Amino acid sequence: MPKKKILIVEDDKMLCTIFEMFIKELGHDLLGISQQGKEAIGICNVERPDIILMDIHLDGDMDGIETAKKVQESFDIPIIFISSDIEEQTVQNAIHTNTYGFLVKPVYKTTLGIAIEFAYSKHRFDRNKISNIF
Repeated sequence: MPKKKILIVEDDKMLCTIFEMFIKELGHDLLGISQQGKEAIGICNVERPDIILMDIHLDGDMDGIETAKKVQESFDIPIIFISSDIEEQTVQNAIHTNTYGFLVKPVYKTTLGIAIEFAYSKHRFDRNKISNIF
């Protein structure tokens, strides 16, 4: 499995530390950590991550769902939502962003690793399918 470049968008510093440790143990590269949507979009513009781990509730003007929509429109980067909010409306809003995964906190290293591989592979499959049509 090739190394993936991963961006964490999460406003809980303790969780960021845990996710950073998991990402390194899984053999991936951490591109950065952002606590706000606008900052995450700026990082995507420069770094072009392979996967984004996105909390739904963020500090700042944009929540994770709005940030994900903007990232999808501009960069077509697969996003895995990570949240403790499992209210039906929140989940439905996340689904409508064309997400590549939704993990409920607490997140375990094995589950995160599977979600990363699944999202990366599914995104490549989707892009190849579209390019084969045209």
